[in-house]
Amino acid sequence: MQRTILGHHLRRITLGAAVVGLGLGAAGCSDDNGPGTPQSFDQIQRLGNPLISEVLLSKASHPTHGTIGPAEDAARVGPEILGFITGSGSVAGRSAEYANTLGSVLLPDMLIVQTDKDPNASSGAGWLTWLPLAPFADGYGGRLLTDDVVDLALLAVFGDPFGADPAGAAGKEALTTDNVANDSPISGTFPYVGAPN
Repeated sequence: MQRTILGHHLRRITLGAAVVGLGLGAAGCSDDNGPGTPQSFDQIQRLGNPLISEVLLSKASHPTHGTIGPAEDAARVGPEILGFITGSGSVAGRSAEYANTLGSVLLPDMLIVQTDKDPNASSGAGWLTWLPLAPFADGYGGRLLTDDVVDLALLAVFGDPFGADPAGAAGKEALTTDNVANDSPISGTFPYVGAPN
């Protein structure tokens, strides 16, 4: 009888330890660290708008741009961007007025999608189509997989897409394209992008 009672207690203790162990294991594997527990994540890069990081910022500034949020763009990377556009030693060499127009469009660095606009509008989706400036007006923004964002970026820096500086764009037509076309067919199923090449 004593052996049976002792065995019963050992089974209860073993079962209790197993339940506690499972509970601790589940808590350790949970993504929820409890209410009020702050969590932090590292932002690695922002490439929704490649014009900013790949054209207008030096390589040394990529970590700064990649780890700040849009609210800090004007103060932290804005001067370098405007300096690139206007700098007398830079290839762009545009007027301060044009740089300010472009800066007002590009900063803060975000992809804008205006959900209040008609999805069937003539311009539809596409990079910079949310702008109230011709030739971009009437779209709702975002990016299409078919958008040649590099050419659009080069056009913004070296061309005159806003009609704000025709004299400054003169003679720079060759700089408004990288002469590279999309050569990967887009899939009709998720994730839609073509195979890397």
